[in-house]
Amino acid sequence: MREKIGQTGQAEWESKQTPKELQIITEGKTKTLESITNTSLVRITTKDSLTANDGEKLTILNKVAEYKTTQTCNVFELLAKRGIPVAYQEREGLKTFLAQKCRMIPMECVTRRQPYGSYIKRYPDKSTREIFNPLLTEFFHKYTVVMPCTIHRNMHAISTEPRLVPEDKAREWFTDKDTKKWNHEVYTDPLINISDTDEKIWELHPAKIPRWLNAAHDPPIMTIIAAMSDKTVVEIQTLMRKVFIILEDVWKLCQVSLIDMKIEVGYQEKDKQLVVADVIDNDSWRIWPYGDPKKQLDKQSFRDGEEDDAVVEKYRVVAEYTKKF
Repeated sequence: MREKIGQTGQAEWESKQTPKELQIITEGKTKTLESITNTSLVRITTKDSLTANDGEKLTILNKVAEYKTTQTCNVFELLAKRGIPVAYQEREGLKTFLAQKCRMIPMECVTRRQPYGSYIKRYPDKSTREIFNPLLTEFFHKYTVVMPCTIHRNMHAISTEPRLVPEDKAREWFTDKDTKKWNHEVYTDPLINISDTDEKIWELHPAKIPRWLNAAHDPPIMTIIAAMSDKTVVEIQTLMRKVFIILEDVWKLCQVSLIDMKIEVGYQEKDKQLVVADVIDNDSWRIWPYGDPKKQLDKQSFRDGEEDDAVVEKYRVVAEYTKKF
């Protein structure tokens, strides 16, 4: 097992490693995953970056990676102590931690206590003061729905039917290189509805368009074969609610309201157990001190265009809060 360095510094740890020990699995805008040779572990490195507006906005903010890593590690350690199965293993450095390798389920699992964000965009007649009791759970597909395209310089982008493609591939094909805006009809993170008539069918809907504006009787933009059984869906929903309640209770002790949050789940490679994986940090939830949205401490302030220094300070404050967990 590797030497655990805690807060002693990232560069010192990295200097002790040989090139063959780590192999990059994937690298995104906000983190890098590396496989550790001859183990069932991955090393996750957080980047000093935040994204918004479906990836159109990307900003580098010093210290954000350290604060987000602190948040994730403290949250996962709390969940593990409370009996929640997690992929997280331990923190290694200022910006890195170890986790079990997982076969991730390509869904964002969202739990809501109050309507906000994309939910309000789908149901604009709802009030943000409404309380969901019991908690509301929703699933969003991680892939992007690309509507039919008959003319394109890249033959692989052409299709006569809607289809699901990875978001980075959709961006490569259908965004303007200068503005980064979409130049084709696409829907990122579509909402998953399980068919009322057949649980083996998932209906995908736009996540940010009022439901009654889609078309007559609100048909889906695409249907797919379910990626899991109804039993597994219930198992994931149960896990989502448990995670939310644990975190809601600790935030209440800080006089902070947990409005909604997202998690990701997967199956550990070593034992096939369903676990909470990836990260849980300030990009994962909405948290309002004293229930006041004007005092928000989460990533929404970045989306709303708040000054960079103020955004970083909120990430620092939240990292300090999680140390009390």
